[in-house]
Amino acid sequence: MGYHKILLLIAVAEELGDKALTQISTRCDIALTGVGKLNAYEATLLALQKGEYDVVINLGTCGSSKHTAGSVLRPRIIAQGDIYIDSPFASAPINIATGNTEQSICSSDNFIGADTPLSQLKLLEPYDCFDMESYAIVRAIEFYSRQNNRKTPTIEMIKVVSDSADETLEDWNARLEHLRTTLCNALNDVLALYE
Repeated sequence: MGYHKILLLIAVAEELGDKALTQISTRCDIALTGVGKLNAYEATLLALQKGEYDVVINLGTCGSSKHTAGSVLRPRIIAQGDIYIDSPFASAPINIATGNTEQSICSSDNFIGADTPLSQLKLLEPYDCFDMESYAIVRAIEFYSRQNNRKTPTIEMIKVVSDSADETLEDWNARLEHLRTTLCNALNDVLALYE
């Protein structure tokens, strides 16, 4: 398909591990966003200043009450969570051009787990999965492109379910050991589309 300049955004290095990060760094630029929407927004803006990218890939783990652990999701609908779901402050979800048209992700400032209030869980029911960065990353990419009069890069979302948005969240670090191969394989599949 030809050469594309690619940026990979992941929250923390542990999601892929040092060995995989070293190997992947020969194929694309990599930036760590940190955890949470504000960290992700700022880190994305900083990373975009380092080059004019054709493709930005956000890879990471997510929680889901609909899909089993290890499932690879490619959400196309990216929503802002918390008070922004069903209130006067609600913002419309963003639809990106890639991924599964039926899959959605909602980004929250908090982990969705056993202690999440039932009222909030009810609002999250329509979404396939949850994380803490996706919405902020997409907003940062769109904002940066507008401000700098640049074409918006193709955005790819790759999420691997790590927990059931319940008490199993405590096992996240241990689960990563089993999910790294799935994360790497899913990333390789998408990278191959642009190489």
